[in-house]
Amino acid sequence: MNIIIRELKANLKSFLIWIVSLIAIYAMASTEYSIFAADPTILEAMESLEFIFEIMGTSLTNITSPEGYLSILSIYIFLPLSIFAGLLGSNIISKEERAKTAEYLFTLPVSRSKVLVNKVIVGVIYLLLMDVLLMVGLIFSFGRFGATESFYDFIWYMGLAVFILELIFMSIGMAMSAILKQYKKSGSVTLGYMMFAFMLSMLMGMTDKLDFLKYITPFQYFPVNDLLDNKIDLFFVLLSGGIIVAGISSTFIFFRKRDLYI
Repeated sequence: MNIIIRELKANLKSFLIWIVSLIAIYAMASTEYSIFAADPTILEAMESLEFIFEIMGTSLTNITSPEGYLSILSIYIFLPLSIFAGLLGSNIISKEERAKTAEYLFTLPVSRSKVLVNKVIVGVIYLLLMDVLLMVGLIFSFGRFGATESFYDFIWYMGLAVFILELIFMSIGMAMSAILKQYKKSGSVTLGYMMFAFMLSMLMGMTDKLDFLKYITPFQYFPVNDLLDNKIDLFFVLLSGGIIVAGISSTFIFFRKRDLYI
């Protein structure tokens, strides 16, 4: 429990910066949405940009509804939260070496595995808090525009999809910190893969010929149009679970064997 409290305090500042910044951004976006809601003719003027929204995996059909407008913004929800999760996973494992506290922490009468279990628990807690607080912030920001039941259903499904995506990138970040001998590279490698997966996802929105690559980019696992229809593909939930288990298992296997730089 002491390790959990220690880790919660150590990561609290960055968490607060992220959550306050993101909620503020989406609150400002809701004021922009009020213009679309008040003037549906804007939708007609944007029809020429339909191909751009198709690349992002959505469409302009319901942009005048809160959930439709949020589906357009979803790219600015999935990507930042994935970055947060990836950096959290990487930093929560490697920070002992970076802060020169590894010698103290890992000489305590607790095993490395127990320390890692506590770090994973803290990571999941912060991802849950981030997800819940952000979805609540979206409800307060956009729910005031005559939201219907479909809006709240969309928020629920998007929150679930975002949380699974966060777990994927957190587990990858943790694995990179445990596998790479130079802990400083773990964050950049995690972000490098994330940006590759994101750009590949955007490229796949431009052509159907790359659909076979969707299994290697988590950004394609939960298309926003499926979330609007209250659907989540069970296959990709199971695939995500496999990636998460593999990432966390790799963290335990490699971290117990690696030499720590102190």
